[in-house]
Amino acid sequence: MKHILNIFLILSIFSCKAQSIIVPIGSGQDFEKNPTYYIKDVNNEFDKFEGTWKYQNGTTEITFKLKKEEHYQAAENYNYIDLLVGEYLYIANGFEVANTLPRFDNPNISGYSHKISGRIFKHRLPSHCIDNSAVSEIKIEVSISHQTEEYTEGIVILRYVNDNGIEKLEACIYDDTTMGNIPNARIDIPDGYYEFIKQ
Repeated sequence: MKHILNIFLILSIFSCKAQSIIVPIGSGQDFEKNPTYYIKDVNNEFDKFEGTWKYQNGTTEITFKLKKEEHYQAAENYNYIDLLVGEYLYIANGFEVANTLPRFDNPNISGYSHKISGRIFKHRLPSHCIDNSAVSEIKIEVSISHQTEEYTEGIVILRYVNDNGIEKLEACIYDDTTMGNIPNARIDIPDGYYEFIKQ
Protein backbone atom coordinates (compact mmCIF):
# COMPACT_ATOMS: atom_id res chain seq x y z
CA MET A 1 0.00 0.00 0.00
CA LYS A 2 2.86 2.36 0.87
CA HIS A 3 4.40 1.64 -2.55
CA ILE A 4 1.14 2.61 -4.31
CA LEU A 5 0.94 5.86 -2.30
CA ASN A 6 4.53 6.74 -3.30
CA ILE A 7 3.73 6.16 -6.99
CA PHE A 8 0.59 8.32 -6.66
CA LEU A 9 2.64 11.11 -5.02
CA ILE A 10 5.27 11.03 -7.80
CA LEU A 11 2.59 11.11 -10.50
CA SER A 12 0.91 14.06 -8.76
CA ILE A 13 4.18 16.03 -8.72
CA PHE A 14 4.78 15.40 -12.44
CA SER A 15 1.18 16.32 -13.19
CA CYS A 16 1.57 19.67 -11.38
CA LYS A 17 4.78 20.44 -13.26
CA ALA A 18 3.06 19.81 -16.60
CA GLN A 19 0.36 22.39 -15.92
CA SER A 20 0.40 25.94 -17.30
CA ILE A 21 2.44 28.78 -15.88
CA ILE A 22 -0.12 31.55 -15.38
CA VAL A 23 1.04 35.02 -16.41
CA PRO A 24 -1.51 37.76 -15.57
CA ILE A 25 -2.32 40.04 -18.53
CA GLY A 26 -0.81 43.47 -17.98
CA SER A 27 1.61 42.28 -15.29
CA GLY A 28 4.71 42.95 -17.37
CA GLN A 29 6.03 39.51 -16.46
CA ASP A 30 8.20 37.69 -18.97
CA PHE A 31 6.75 34.71 -20.77
CA GLU A 32 7.82 32.37 -23.51
CA LYS A 33 6.02 31.37 -26.68
CA ASN A 34 5.40 27.80 -25.65
CA PRO A 35 2.30 25.89 -24.53
CA THR A 36 3.26 25.87 -20.85
CA TYR A 37 2.52 29.62 -20.59
CA TYR A 38 -1.02 30.99 -20.26
CA ILE A 39 -1.45 34.78 -20.39
CA LYS A 40 -4.67 34.99 -18.43
CA ASP A 41 -7.23 37.64 -17.52
CA VAL A 42 -6.90 36.63 -13.87
CA ASN A 43 -9.02 39.50 -12.49
CA ASN A 44 -11.72 39.14 -15.17
CA GLU A 45 -11.19 42.66 -16.52
CA PHE A 46 -12.60 41.61 -19.91
CA ASP A 47 -15.95 40.52 -18.45
CA LYS A 48 -17.41 44.02 -18.15
CA PHE A 49 -16.68 44.70 -21.84
CA GLU A 50 -18.74 41.73 -23.03
CA GLY A 51 -22.09 42.30 -24.71
CA THR A 52 -23.69 44.39 -27.45
CA TRP A 53 -22.84 48.10 -27.47
CA LYS A 54 -24.30 50.84 -29.65
CA TYR A 55 -23.26 54.36 -30.63
CA GLN A 56 -25.84 56.49 -32.41
CA ASN A 57 -25.75 60.06 -33.73
CA GLY A 58 -28.64 60.82 -36.06
CA THR A 59 -28.46 58.33 -38.94
CA THR A 60 -24.90 57.25 -38.08
CA GLU A 61 -24.59 54.12 -35.98
CA ILE A 62 -21.82 51.81 -34.78
CA THR A 63 -22.55 48.51 -33.04
CA PHE A 64 -19.90 46.39 -31.34
CA LYS A 65 -20.51 42.81 -30.15
CA LEU A 66 -17.75 41.70 -27.79
CA LYS A 67 -16.93 38.56 -25.87
CA LYS A 68 -14.07 37.10 -23.89
CA GLU A 69 -12.28 34.14 -25.46
CA GLU A 70 -10.30 32.08 -23.01
CA HIS A 71 -7.31 29.78 -23.49
CA TYR A 72 -6.77 30.70 -27.16
CA GLN A 73 -3.64 29.45 -28.93
CA ALA A 74 -2.65 31.42 -32.06
CA ALA A 75 -0.40 28.67 -33.43
CA GLU A 76 0.90 25.26 -32.49
CA ASN A 77 3.60 25.43 -29.81
CA TYR A 78 2.60 29.01 -28.86
CA ASN A 79 1.45 30.11 -25.41
CA TYR A 80 -2.25 30.32 -24.55
CA ILE A 81 -3.96 33.67 -24.06
CA ASP A 82 -7.26 35.26 -23.09
CA LEU A 83 -8.60 37.76 -25.63
CA LEU A 84 -11.40 40.26 -26.01
CA VAL A 85 -12.88 39.56 -29.46
CA GLY A 86 -15.85 40.69 -31.49
CA GLU A 87 -17.45 42.04 -34.62
CA TYR A 88 -19.02 45.33 -35.70
CA LEU A 89 -21.65 47.14 -37.76
CA TYR A 90 -21.09 50.62 -39.18
CA ILE A 91 -23.94 52.63 -40.71
CA ALA A 92 -23.19 56.13 -42.08
CA ASN A 93 -26.04 58.47 -43.02
CA GLY A 94 -28.44 55.52 -43.02
CA PHE A 95 -26.26 53.46 -45.39
CA GLU A 96 -24.68 50.19 -44.22
CA VAL A 97 -20.95 50.62 -44.85
CA ALA A 98 -19.64 47.52 -43.05
CA ASN A 99 -21.25 44.62 -41.21
CA THR A 100 -19.24 41.77 -39.76
CA LEU A 101 -21.79 40.86 -37.03
CA PRO A 102 -22.85 37.59 -38.75
CA ARG A 103 -19.32 36.27 -38.00
CA PHE A 104 -19.74 36.72 -34.22
CA ASP A 105 -21.24 33.29 -33.41
CA ASN A 106 -19.48 31.36 -36.19
CA PRO A 107 -17.74 28.42 -34.43
CA ASN A 108 -15.06 28.34 -37.15
CA ILE A 109 -13.89 31.88 -36.32
CA SER A 110 -11.82 32.40 -33.20
CA GLY A 111 -9.11 34.57 -31.71
CA TYR A 112 -7.36 37.01 -34.01
CA SER A 113 -9.56 35.89 -36.92
CA HIS A 114 -12.34 38.07 -35.47
CA LYS A 115 -12.51 41.60 -36.90
CA ILE A 116 -12.06 42.98 -33.37
CA SER A 117 -9.43 41.32 -31.18
CA GLY A 118 -6.84 42.14 -28.56
CA ARG A 119 -5.74 42.01 -24.95
CA ILE A 120 -3.53 45.01 -24.18
CA PHE A 121 -4.13 46.77 -20.87
CA LYS A 122 -3.67 50.53 -21.19
CA HIS A 123 -3.32 53.09 -18.43
CA ARG A 124 -2.45 56.15 -20.52
CA LEU A 125 -4.07 56.98 -23.86
CA PRO A 126 -2.41 58.62 -26.89
CA SER A 127 -2.64 62.41 -26.94
CA HIS A 128 -5.19 62.36 -29.80
CA CYS A 129 -7.66 60.39 -27.65
CA ILE A 130 -10.03 61.97 -25.14
CA ASP A 131 -9.15 60.57 -21.74
CA ASN A 132 -11.44 61.20 -18.78
CA SER A 133 -9.98 58.33 -16.78
CA ALA A 134 -7.51 57.98 -13.95
CA VAL A 135 -4.10 56.54 -14.82
CA SER A 136 -4.80 53.62 -12.47
CA GLU A 137 -7.91 52.63 -14.43
CA ILE A 138 -7.49 49.79 -16.93
CA LYS A 139 -8.56 50.42 -20.51
CA ILE A 140 -8.41 47.70 -23.17
CA GLU A 141 -6.71 48.16 -26.55
CA VAL A 142 -7.90 45.98 -29.43
CA SER A 143 -7.38 45.95 -33.18
CA ILE A 144 -10.23 46.49 -35.62
CA SER A 145 -9.85 45.09 -39.13
CA HIS A 146 -11.45 46.29 -42.34
CA GLN A 147 -14.36 44.15 -43.46
CA THR A 148 -12.60 42.95 -46.65
CA GLU A 149 -9.06 44.40 -46.88
CA GLU A 150 -6.63 42.10 -45.08
CA TYR A 151 -3.95 44.66 -44.14
CA THR A 152 -6.23 47.61 -43.35
CA GLU A 153 -6.75 47.98 -39.63
CA GLY A 154 -7.16 50.41 -36.80
CA ILE A 155 -6.93 50.65 -33.03
CA VAL A 156 -9.81 50.85 -30.57
CA ILE A 157 -9.14 51.77 -26.95
CA LEU A 158 -12.11 50.95 -24.74
CA ARG A 159 -12.98 52.36 -21.33
CA TYR A 160 -15.86 50.87 -19.34
CA VAL A 161 -18.06 53.33 -17.41
CA ASN A 162 -21.07 52.66 -15.19
CA ASP A 163 -22.98 55.95 -15.16
CA ASN A 164 -25.70 55.60 -12.49
CA GLY A 165 -26.59 52.10 -13.68
CA ILE A 166 -26.19 52.87 -17.41
CA GLU A 167 -23.28 50.85 -18.78
CA LYS A 168 -21.18 52.68 -21.36
CA LEU A 169 -18.04 52.20 -23.39
CA GLU A 170 -15.96 55.23 -24.21
CA ALA A 171 -13.99 54.39 -27.36
CA CYS A 172 -11.10 56.11 -29.07
CA ILE A 173 -10.96 54.74 -32.63
CA TYR A 174 -8.23 55.54 -35.14
CA ASP A 175 -6.74 54.10 -38.31
CA ASP A 176 -3.39 52.33 -37.94
CA THR A 177 -2.89 50.90 -41.44
CA THR A 178 0.81 50.40 -42.17
CA MET A 179 0.85 47.57 -44.71
CA GLY A 180 -0.91 46.57 -47.90
CA ASN A 181 -0.94 47.45 -51.57
CA ILE A 182 -3.96 49.76 -51.66
CA PRO A 183 -2.99 53.46 -51.67
CA ASN A 184 -4.69 55.53 -48.97
CA ALA A 185 -6.40 52.44 -47.51
CA ARG A 186 -8.02 53.01 -44.11
CA ILE A 187 -10.69 51.52 -41.88
CA ASP A 188 -14.29 52.51 -42.64
CA ILE A 189 -15.07 54.04 -39.24
CA PRO A 190 -13.75 57.62 -39.02
CA ASP A 191 -11.13 58.43 -36.39
CA GLY A 192 -12.71 59.85 -33.28
CA TYR A 193 -14.19 59.49 -29.82
CA TYR A 194 -17.44 57.52 -29.49
CA GLU A 195 -19.68 56.73 -26.52
CA PHE A 196 -21.48 53.38 -26.73
CA ILE A 197 -24.46 52.31 -24.61
CA LYS A 198 -24.93 48.68 -23.59
CA GLN A 199 -28.00 47.14 -25.26
